[in-house]
Amino acid sequence: TTFLVMFYSAALFLAIGTFMISANGTTTYGVILSGFLFALLLECYWCCQLVDRLNEVNTQIGILLYSLDWPVELQYTKATASRYRQARSSLLIM
Repeated sequence: TTFLVMFYSAALFLAIGTFMISANGTTTYGVILSGFLFALLLECYWCCQLVDRLNEVNTQIGILLYSLDWPVELQYTKATASRYRQARSSLLIM
């Protein structure tokens, strides 16, 4: 929800800023506002790209995790205890 709030507030700011620039004409304030709107547009684009990349990585992680043979790989014995702890800590990090 935080991403959606950021995205829609950026769209609202862009719309209001564009309206203010078109209503007031070209002034120093309009140039500064244009710079701010451009920076806001770049930030919004960057955040959208970041979310897309995170979704792609999430899919790749899921494919790697679910293609494991879990019952065979993670049987708890004294010989495999360290491997189990490593896998557990890796999953906790994610």
